[in-house]
Amino acid sequence: MNKKSPAYVLSFMAAICVVFGTGISVVNYATQGLLAKNATLHRNRVLCRAFQLDVAGTSAEAYQQAVDAALRATTVGGRAVYECVAPGREGIGFVAGGMGFWDRIDVVVVLSPDLRNVLNVQVLEQKETPGLGARIEEPWFTDQFKGLSVAWEAPAESRILVGAYPAPNAANEVDAITGATQTSMALMRFLNDELDRFRDLKLETGKGSP
Repeated sequence: MNKKSPAYVLSFMAAICVVFGTGISVVNYATQGLLAKNATLHRNRVLCRAFQLDVAGTSAEAYQQAVDAALRATTVGGRAVYECVAPGREGIGFVAGGMGFWDRIDVVVVLSPDLRNVLNVQVLEQKETPGLGARIEEPWFTDQFKGLSVAWEAPAESRILVGAYPAPNAANEVDAITGATQTSMALMRFLNDELDRFRDLKLETGKGSP
């Protein structure tokens, strides 16, 4: 066959596509189990950080045991809810998510049982700019949410404030990330939206306070 003919070129390209496509499919199929295990481990690690659980080791089994022993998972209105049943570690958490500056952000939010205070916020997934928006994962930022009051009496978009210039002694405000205003504002928007949805779900089931 003439190697310069269109038929040869198309046949060669088709063969290359089949070979590499098959290879990628085989690798994807072979690693599905491992990817699922890694995803479970990652979620358990974030849950343990969010609820500040004690973990006896660094293995996947240790994190799973810590989650199983301390958290009771239920479903409220189609949403996964985690209630801490460990002595002295009361709290109720859920996964909140929304669009960041570049892509979706998912966080684990832990509230006091009466929903009046944020106990912790930990990032589950994010794809923001390294060194800028991605800093939402850093402890200096997430630690600001510990003990934060939820201003249920304020307008829906202001339950929690993420500001570049926080008001002195504001009980519901944290510092924004310098150079990542859009990520900070996006986080504030979806956190307030998700807090309202979660409160409504809890009130519907007769377990919410505000």
